[in-house]
Amino acid sequence: PLPKAKVCNPDARGPNLEAKQRAAFADYVHLLVDLDDPQTAFDRYVPGQYINHNPFAEQGREFSIPFLIDALKSQGVQTIRKRFFFGEGYGFTHIKVIQGNATFSVMDYFRFQGTCIVEHWDVVQEVTGNEPNPIAYF
Repeated sequence: PLPKAKVCNPDARGPNLEAKQRAAFADYVHLLVDLDDPQTAFDRYVPGQYINHNPFAEQGREFSIPFLIDALKSQGVQTIRKRFFFGEGYGFTHIKVIQGNATFSVMDYFRFQGTCIVEHWDVVQEVTGNEPNPIAYF
């Protein structure tokens, strides 16, 4: 993870850009998923424009931060990181989300500009427990 004072740079360029993006993404995922700290994750890595393709979300960080804080704190959502990877300016996470008696498989896809996250897509699938495939979702 990057030092706490580090903030992304949308103008970052150069031969080490992918390594810097990978480090930024690892820290973002750690903050958001492992530490349940969306405010710090967004303050460091989503400082400006945030294009959100989720059909139930509004555009911008102004919607996403309170939504995530409420989900994690008020609604008792638990997130468990399953895997993540980064390459060619995009990061991908696969997490298990537990909310009450419901479990979901969530895949998030992020686009970077410099070392900042600027765009997000996600796919959410409820795990019913009745799936015929014993290794479904995870």
